[in-house]
Amino acid sequence: MNYSLSDSEQLIMDILWKNKHWMTIAELGTELEKKGVFWKRQTINTFLSRLIKKDMVVQNSRKYIYAHTKDEYETLRAQEYLTNEYGGSLRKFIAALSGQAEIDDEDTAALLRYLEKFK
Repeated sequence: MNYSLSDSEQLIMDILWKNKHWMTIAELGTELEKKGVFWKRQTINTFLSRLIKKDMVVQNSRKYIYAHTKDEYETLRAQEYLTNEYGGSLRKFIAALSGQAEIDDEDTAALLRYLEKFK
């Protein structure tokens, strides 16, 4: 699944996450206008359709809500990135993140404590 979002899709998701309830296109339009964004109903519908295809939004009749909380989404994005960029290898990711530099004792200990949870 591709969990990357365009700026416009992100804007809609931020509104849904903030409101935490089913919303109509009209309600989304009102919230967008508060942010200075004046989209036609069809434009909002187009972005919602894309978000549904990405498994980010669920539709019930004429109302919409997020399929994943923001925290769940961030986890999915991180897992997708790790898989796509580093073959799912946390070791390769950490090596790239550290720039192949030595990791100090404090960071090493923290990582080891974290990794112990997965044994």
